[in-house]
Amino acid sequence: MTDPDGPYERKVQLTGGTTLTVSLPKSWAREHGLDVGDRVELHPRGNRLLVTQSDDDERDRTVTVSAHRYDPPRLGRVVTAAYVAGARTIRVEGRPNRAASEAVRSAVAGLVGVEVASETETELVVRTMLDVEDLSPAQTLAQMESVTLSAHEAAVDAVLTGDGEAGRRIASQDDTIDRLFGLIAREFHRSLVDVTGDGTGDGFTTFDAYTIARQLERVGDHAEKIGRVAERIDDNPPTPVASDLDDLAVDARAVVRNALSATLSERDPDTLCSVLTEGEAVVEAATGMDQDLYEHDLADGYALATVVDSLTRTAEYGRNVAEAGLRASLRGSAPERLAEANR
Repeated sequence: MTDPDGPYERKVQLTGGTTLTVSLPKSWAREHGLDVGDRVELHPRGNRLLVTQSDDDERDRTVTVSAHRYDPPRLGRVVTAAYVAGARTIRVEGRPNRAASEAVRSAVAGLVGVEVASETETELVVRTMLDVEDLSPAQTLAQMESVTLSAHEAAVDAVLTGDGEAGRRIASQDDTIDRLFGLIAREFHRSLVDVTGDGTGDGFTTFDAYTIARQLERVGDHAEKIGRVAERIDDNPPTPVASDLDDLAVDARAVVRNALSATLSERDPDTLCSVLTEGEAVVEAATGMDQDLYEHDLADGYALATVVDSLTRTAEYGRNVAEAGLRASLRGSAPERLAEANR
């Protein structure tokens, strides 16, 4: 071995007829912090095996923040950043006053799986109450999709019926989407410093989950934007326009739904490529509808055009999800599938 930081190849040996062992030179082991009695963990990653040292301290990551150092708004942002960075316990020290305490509680309310565990005159402790190792990114993404597309459908319905009150309610659903995105972002950032948490070896990594969650979050943002349009329109759109707009919205959501379904299941390249084609068709249809709105010269034409733009973006974000799934499919594929994809 010439590179001290490079891979070290050793042969697996049979000991006693029932046990496989791997021997390490004493000098190399001690140079890398290993000694007799130390524990190591083996993590299967597809056709790879990741070996790490056990680190109980890493499992109980604690971040300490001084309440004197930040004003309340910044303190709330620091608490959120510590959560996303993977801290399990966040201690706010320095006798936080009422404003600081309220800022921390407000930040915690926007996060998933954490709560204020204790509060005294001298410190406030925020603790993660869930075990991230038991969470499935796929389940979180599926929940994000459900909330996002439900909000999207409700927002479009609010526009078509001129229901401004229903449009305003979309904002609360967008907050839920943001909290779920924060959970995915936390897992992604944790994987940057803890390689044992980066996927399961089938090609789908925490970065893929983060990329997809970002697209769903953006769909949620556009759902909120569509909801705000419902507050501005004066009259319900004419029936033909409303029908076309509704059809376009259904098709745009289908791109997102089909992309995520294909990505979280078998990740078949042909299916994912079909979703990309579906997305292109929706974008083309949206371009045509935007022109139709211009020609109709409706009183609320501009407002409706912003809805069409949001539907275009929705389909494009769905295509981004499909592309992420396609990359994961090829990354985790057997060599024969990679060869087939390159033909």
